[in-house]
Amino acid sequence: MQKVSVLLLTSNVGSMFEEGDEMIEAWLNTITSVVEKYKPRIVCIHCQEVGGKNFEISMPSLEKFIEKFLTLKVFEDFDRGRIHLDSDSHDSALFTALGKLCMFHKSLPIIHNWDFADKCYKVVDDVQVFFKDFQKSTCLLRIKYPKELFPDKRFSRKGYLHSRYLIGPKQLDLVNIHLFHDASNFIAKDEPSYYSSKRLEALKYVIDKLEKDNPDINSSPVFMFGDFNFRLNTHDVIEYLCGGTKEQHGENDKGEKRIEYMRTFDQQKLLHLEIKKFDYYDMGRFTIQAAREFRKFDQEYSKFIGDLHELPIRFPPSYPYSEDLSRGNQFMGTRCPAWCDRIFGSPCGMKLIKDSPVEPVYNSLSPDGCVGDHKPVFLAFTMRIEDEGPHNGSASGATLDELNQAFQQVHKTIDSELKSSRK
Repeated sequence: MQKVSVLLLTSNVGSMFEEGDEMIEAWLNTITSVVEKYKPRIVCIHCQEVGGKNFEISMPSLEKFIEKFLTLKVFEDFDRGRIHLDSDSHDSALFTALGKLCMFHKSLPIIHNWDFADKCYKVVDDVQVFFKDFQKSTCLLRIKYPKELFPDKRFSRKGYLHSRYLIGPKQLDLVNIHLFHDASNFIAKDEPSYYSSKRLEALKYVIDKLEKDNPDINSSPVFMFGDFNFRLNTHDVIEYLCGGTKEQHGENDKGEKRIEYMRTFDQQKLLHLEIKKFDYYDMGRFTIQAAREFRKFDQEYSKFIGDLHELPIRFPPSYPYSEDLSRGNQFMGTRCPAWCDRIFGSPCGMKLIKDSPVEPVYNSLSPDGCVGDHKPVFLAFTMRIEDEGPHNGSASGATLDELNQAFQQVHKTIDSELKSSRK
């Protein structure tokens, strides 16, 4: 058996592209550091908000970003990879602004990538980039949520990407997901939260669609990682922080609603709340020393405990941090801090993690640096696969044709059973 170290990482990079080259360099340095530390043989990075809000303007920066990523010294022994960055910004019904950067070390056995159009595995024997021709890649599935799932039925750059790999005989399904954000703190603090309910609807849609389109998906490890935008129960957090205080209602300089929560005995302002302002007088309370204090308010994930599993969180909330390069360890004060960026495994995926011969690590990166308003979150673990040597034949000794015939027969059998069940 061969031990293969794996690094899964999710990073919302929207503000990184908006802030320019200095922040991009900081992000690349962060990737270099984590790869150097854990020495993975498989690296899969899921990005959200690729290109920032002004995608067309960011195009030149994106091209340079891809070139710099691929020429990082830590990847000089990675001879295979697939880079996908959604560039269909002209089509709001399709555009997700999602990206996948998967790199494979030369020591790995033969690798296959599932072709969703031809319904078969194809050998990965080089590094390919799909950017301007993103839509031509059939080895990755891009899904935009139906319009009725979006808050107020207004399209935004949200959806998911699905890819499937065979590492030797080990099949891995990797899903990059981006769920809806909280557009207003006032709506977010309603009980129940409108935004939370829309996120849960979209996540259920993803899980149901994955199972419907891939009936065999639960027989192998699945990892879903991205910006889930999971928020703390804002209503309960405000009650916890400001219970018994006096509310002062007013307007800001723009004539927009404002609430200030004042402590009665000394008139200390504890919280200043606006549509896009959540300014607690002691934001340091949300840092790692007190992170456990607020975990009880992280409740959205609990609806999917049977489908999605996660290692214990022992790092600070991953969002929202200052985009000022000199204040990267401070919260921005726009939203209630939350663990938006997460890595989940299916039951098979979690078993693979727990069987890791090396203790898995689940953490965030760049605690004191600035890489945007989201901190990248990663999972490092080791899996065992049959030892076939680097690039030495197909999985389990089978030819590629034999592998694909077997998978096609499985799909035919499942399709037949589904048709019979509907009669």
